[in-house]
Amino acid sequence: MHRSIVRTPLMAALALALVAGSGCGWIKSKIKTDVPYQDSQMARPLEMPPGLDKPGSTGGMAIPDAAGVSGGSVQTLPPGMDASAGVAGVSELRLAGSLESAYPRLGQALEGLDGVEVLSRAQLLNSYEVRFEGQTMLLRAEQSGDAVRVTALSGSGQVLAGGAGARLLGLLQPRLQ
Repeated sequence: MHRSIVRTPLMAALALALVAGSGCGWIKSKIKTDVPYQDSQMARPLEMPPGLDKPGSTGGMAIPDAAGVSGGSVQTLPPGMDASAGVAGVSELRLAGSLESAYPRLGQALEGLDGVEVLSRAQLLNSYEVRFEGQTMLLRAEQSGDAVRVTALSGSGQVLAGGAGARLLGLLQPRLQ
């Protein structure tokens, strides 16, 4: 008798748990939901238009024309170009000799040019900050093998291969030969 008293509530609890567990799915399937996203179809994947699926490479590997070297000491201007007109693409001058002799020569050449204002000198950095044609730039000299390389740099440190920087290097070129 004692067993039937314990067994009956236990069986009833087990039956109730089975009905409750399986009933949720049954009840949920009977309830009509009106949520639009549940009935939506899978959208087609995005397609990239031709030409936009990889980066453009036109001109990425183009090698710029280099100016010739006169007497092995300084880059020269292309034929038919005037030094005052500037040279597009000239980003440096090469001077024969050591950095110790080239840095003072660069300073003397800058002082003698009309339209060039020397703002500051930094001998430890071998550079001159100058203003030319309204643009402030840094002329930096550095030893490169047995020659000295002079470059014009913008305020952000980029080499000025055209514009006022190239024109200034073009004006300095005949004075540093």
